[in-house]
Amino acid sequence: MPPRRSTASVIDTKRERSSSSSLSDAPPTITKTTSKAKAKSKSNGTKTAVKSKTTDADDAIAGDDVEAKTETEAEPPKKKARVAKAKIWPPPELAPESHPARHGYPIFTLPSTSKASNGALPPSTTEARPMLLGAHVSIAGGPAGALLRAGKAGANGLAMFTKSQRQWKSNPFEPEAIERFRNLMKSKEEGGLGYPPESILVHGSYLINLGNPDESKWNTSYECFKDDIYRCHQLGIKLYNWHPGSTVGACTKQESFASIAKAINRVHKEVPEVVTVIENMANAGSNIVGTAFPELAAIIGLVEDKTRVRVCLDTCHLFAAGYDLRTPEAYAETMRKFDEEVGNGYLGGIHLNDSKADLAGNKDLHENIGLGKIGLTGFRCLMRDPLMSGIPLVLETPAPEKALEVGDLAIWMKEIKLLYEIQAMDDKDWILKKVEIEDRWRKERDSINPPKEKAPKGKAASKNKKKGKKEESEDDDDE
Repeated sequence: MPPRRSTASVIDTKRERSSSSSLSDAPPTITKTTSKAKAKSKSNGTKTAVKSKTTDADDAIAGDDVEAKTETEAEPPKKKARVAKAKIWPPPELAPESHPARHGYPIFTLPSTSKASNGALPPSTTEARPMLLGAHVSIAGGPAGALLRAGKAGANGLAMFTKSQRQWKSNPFEPEAIERFRNLMKSKEEGGLGYPPESILVHGSYLINLGNPDESKWNTSYECFKDDIYRCHQLGIKLYNWHPGSTVGACTKQESFASIAKAINRVHKEVPEVVTVIENMANAGSNIVGTAFPELAAIIGLVEDKTRVRVCLDTCHLFAAGYDLRTPEAYAETMRKFDEEVGNGYLGGIHLNDSKADLAGNKDLHENIGLGKIGLTGFRCLMRDPLMSGIPLVLETPAPEKALEVGDLAIWMKEIKLLYEIQAMDDKDWILKKVEIEDRWRKERDSINPPKEKAPKGKAASKNKKKGKKEESEDDDDE
């Protein structure tokens, strides 16, 4: 509940997925006075006191015009100020005692391999664990809420933001928020939920563009980048993932690689421990940086401390950029290229998304697992690949727009369960049951999040065309 915008210098950010955005990450409240109230105030020479309007939804529009109240001599008596009630912690609907058993048990025995291992962090336990599969969940109510939501979904891993992904600055963490998060990270034996650092992948702000050569804009991006990473350090999280950025047409790709590496090298000196995880992008052939494996390798080549740099592969981005995953042969070839051109040792995370767009379509349009152009077979290959063990595998798939929290989690709970189910099936059973499982899953998904009807022709179509741009790739925006 990430999804999906890395170059705020040239575009307005767009919502990629309602499901993974923090419900607490609303834009700053802006107070406006209506023109009518302003005129009245000016003509009467009186003061105006303006009411502000706020919203809890992360997709709300800040700065809605609000009515102004003109002070008069006959002002009604003031009401007594309300005393805010302390919020119950943990929220009853997310309380640990309501969490289901974690999916992925019994644990699937992965096949042995002679391939180089990935860049997973040292495990916090010697016990066998399922793959660290989860979703990008909300931090509404504070960062600890993300761990509670992951537990509610039966997940073994997760992704989250550490602040609003659409603001340059946010208030610092309260000490209580940090303490709650760190306590919940602990093992169940220690009273926590058992989400150690290797199971959590933070997603960075969508505003960051460290590939932009403009010094002022680069500095602004860097401060946001550094703040994100410092927040990870405060919470005890070790993996920070972000979009590398764009040249914005103002420099060469090589110059952009150097700008990005400069930021990585600098933040490694200023914030300890946290590993910077570069995400591959979708729009190949554009100004976007990191769409091809050699571009990721070029950035890593300029990083001084290579123990603190990794790559997160987004399956939809891979497919959009021309890397096929649909069959066992195509999947194996794509991963062979990654090892050859980047190195398995740099693989630190996966974003699991099917694609609404065709192979090499250069469009980042996420679809639920197995219901897009990649298909379930590609994700079964990934779930049975030992290279994916010990790193966060994160769903960023669509969930109902403005749905209740349980609606979002219901989608991901079913996808998590589905992925473990097809992982455990042998090849013979998979061939026999593949179509049946796909049909069953499509009906389940449609019951929770029905596909949107196609826009009608004419004026309504024109109106919906503008609205539909919200579903377009952040990569398209980045140009």
